[in-house]
Amino acid sequence: MFKFSTFTLSITLSISLISFNILTAQADILDYFKKDLSKVPTKEKLKEQEPIASNKLNAALQFEQQGRQKKAIAAHRNIVKNYPFTTSAAKSQFKIGEYYMAASKDKKSFDAFQDFIDKHKSSDSYMDAISNQYKIAERVLANKKQKKLSLLPDKVRDSDLLKWFLSIIDNAPFSKYAPLAQFAIAESYQNEKKASLAILSYQKLVDKYPNHKLSSEAQYRIGDIARKKINSGSRDSANITYAKNAMEDVIVAYENSPRAKEAADALKQLDSIQGTQLYETGLFYEKQKQLRSAVIYYEKAIKSKNPKITEMAKVRIKNITPQIVSDPKPSLSSPESNINKINQQKKKIDTKSASNEEGPSILPPPPKNP
Repeated sequence: MFKFSTFTLSITLSISLISFNILTAQADILDYFKKDLSKVPTKEKLKEQEPIASNKLNAALQFEQQGRQKKAIAAHRNIVKNYPFTTSAAKSQFKIGEYYMAASKDKKSFDAFQDFIDKHKSSDSYMDAISNQYKIAERVLANKKQKKLSLLPDKVRDSDLLKWFLSIIDNAPFSKYAPLAQFAIAESYQNEKKASLAILSYQKLVDKYPNHKLSSEAQYRIGDIARKKINSGSRDSANITYAKNAMEDVIVAYENSPRAKEAADALKQLDSIQGTQLYETGLFYEKQKQLRSAVIYYEKAIKSKNPKITEMAKVRIKNITPQIVSDPKPSLSSPESNINKINQQKKKIDTKSASNEEGPSILPPPPKNP
């Protein structure tokens, strides 16, 4: 009975909390619309405001022509504040964004254009505002790359820059700036050594914009990130499979792209590394007298496109086959019990070529079911 009461109380509290959140959200929405609707002038009032705002806009533009920027920006702010629903307000809000942009006040300019986008979606300058937002974010990203080794703090935080690019995508998901912003997000993660997030972001670009000019580059980088993990010493064989699949996709889906040839070269390197792994694992099992396990890996290594690995694997199989025939009993020792010895028993294979100089041979732990 006690358990039932506790459970019932828990459910009741959960339902109450959900109901409270829904009611709160509804109240916030109603307050928002009430606040906005209270500011909307009648048609007659708006008709009266239009010529007044237009005259003030002309005055602000004259201040600009005279080089009186502070006076001009003050006039534009006055229009936005006091005549927000007039056509002049949209032009003034856009001018405020341009003013901050010219002054390299990146955050203020981006936010000013966002205000314009939020409030004046039907304006002819809507896409110009998106374009300016992308230019601002791109400039900040370029500055961050240059100042990577600088000790001075950035004016715009990485998290804010990420939000900017996401805002551009949300503001115009089908515009030419959306895939550019998506690529910038992925590249930012890659520069910050956040490999998993970078791969996900590049993959999102490929999935959403498969025909974009940057999609082939994004697909290549997906494979290249995994390949660099391998070259830096990763023993996870899944990285090789992932990298190979990504490079094959570049060759198949983007055969005419500049990255197709590089993907083919990378594929040769990955195949050579994979063949080396299989051969070295076979050597390990052979030294442990687990000859049948060794043969399994040698047979896999024979499929490598690296002729040197293929030939050596054939020789090893030829040498140990008589021993298997003369001793039909399977090895009783478990491959898993030797996982700590595998690095000590590792035999290095020289597989360097023009296409695989970047990384050393990598030896994975033996699989659970050889």
